[in-house]
Amino acid sequence: MSILNRPSDGLVSVLVALVRSSVMVGTMPKSKLLDICSPKTLGDGKQDMAIKTLNRWIELGLFVVTEKEEVKVRDEYRASIRKLNASASSISDVARQIVLSPENNKNFWSDEENRSADFSRAACWILAQDVHAFVPTSYTQVEPKALEQAGSPEVILFQNDTRWSGFVSWATFLGLGRSDSGKASGGFIADPTTWICGPVTTLLPPKNDMPVREFLDGLAEAVPILDGGRFRAEVESKLRPEKWKSPASDAISTSLSRALLRLQASGILRFDDRSDSESRVNLIGRAGQTVQSVTHILLGDAT
Repeated sequence: MSILNRPSDGLVSVLVALVRSSVMVGTMPKSKLLDICSPKTLGDGKQDMAIKTLNRWIELGLFVVTEKEEVKVRDEYRASIRKLNASASSISDVARQIVLSPENNKNFWSDEENRSADFSRAACWILAQDVHAFVPTSYTQVEPKALEQAGSPEVILFQNDTRWSGFVSWATFLGLGRSDSGKASGGFIADPTTWICGPVTTLLPPKNDMPVREFLDGLAEAVPILDGGRFRAEVESKLRPEKWKSPASDAISTSLSRALLRLQASGILRFDDRSDSESRVNLIGRAGQTVQSVTHILLGDAT
């Protein structure tokens, strides 16, 4: 089982419909929930996708089946989603927690029965690239680069075109990037700004700053696909150093740099660069150029 093979694992739009119906209506028989979201009267086996999506996210732990064989969103998630009127952002926030949970990433390098590890692996690899230079429009651009950097058939970053399409869909919903539909290229732009916004505001104290290294360590713990995170480190350890260059010791990846700079521009974060500080990190932009040096981070006025 995985989440990227959409014909077998389900669709983002169907998941949103299932969660909203379950949260707003409450516990109900599985058949009723399926009929609400995808009635059999639609024909052409359209309910099949709703069944696949629901079954997959029961396995992942978003839904639970009661002793009476009824289904509901797990209580710990239902409260937070309902509080925000089952908005798409509230559902994606919960889905992010589930996708990166340790229990759903146990078989990290397995090509089958890996739960959400296929997404985690792919996310780590995409975020480790130069996101300004690599904006893939299709799997034909992803495959040779992934194979070249992995250098081993046991290191599976993407399996096929179907799973690349699935990754783009889920990554967009979960806040890891977006398709550049405004240009002819239509490539996928890796940008974890939306994903990290919540953890960032939770991590930083309300009125005090934090040394940037301490901040990055906390962020990596909260979002393990980012620089220094346990999933990211696992993927980077499998990449060939002659084909993939890690950021310098005093810098972070272009993907995380992009996200932090966007949060600064929006007023959510403020940066400080103190000459007497031993904790300094460079944020990297296009062509490997340092955009800004940071020693301390604090919440901005927009929060």
